Amino acid sequence: MPAARRDQILPLAVGGAAAAALGMVPLHRLPRPVQVAYVLVPAVLTATITYAAEGARSPRQVDGTATTPLAQAPARTPASASAAEDAQPTDGESSRSQPWFARFGLSVGLGAVVAGGGVAAIRIDHRVENALRSRGVPSPRLVIGLATGVLTVASVAIDDSGDSEG
Repeated sequence: MPAARRDQILPLAVGGAAAAALGMVPLHRLPRPVQVAYVLVPAVLTATITYAAEGARSPRQVDGTATTPLAQAPARTPASASAAEDAQPTDGESSRSQPWFARFGLSVGLGAVVAGGGVAAIRIDHRVENALRSRGVPSPRLVIGLATGVLTVASVAIDDSGDSEG
């Protein structure tokens, strides 16, 4: 077995065990406030981080062309500093490439997608458990947890093998 593969065994095992443990939590049986938090906290965090990231990464606009982002900007010399002062946006020019409402709309949209995923997860969890119970599975939460762990390990292993090939 190559050394790179041996280094991945422990993280895969820990990740799979954690996913299996979390998969055994019956989401649909949690108290309603916990379910609401399960849906809203990730959605609000996604919306907030997206809004902030979109504002931070939008390049400055000067005469309709994007300038170099700060991370890629060359060092300033006295001559380039005076040229940069002349190129600053004036009265009607925006300092962002996207208006705030476009960033806000994108952020709210992504937050809504995450919230919808949370609601869907709770409903799917309930239906899968009921389907397993109706088929006579003695401990459906254990089966759901093990399936979650196996799927997590498989998806990470496949993703890692794709990264190492290319």
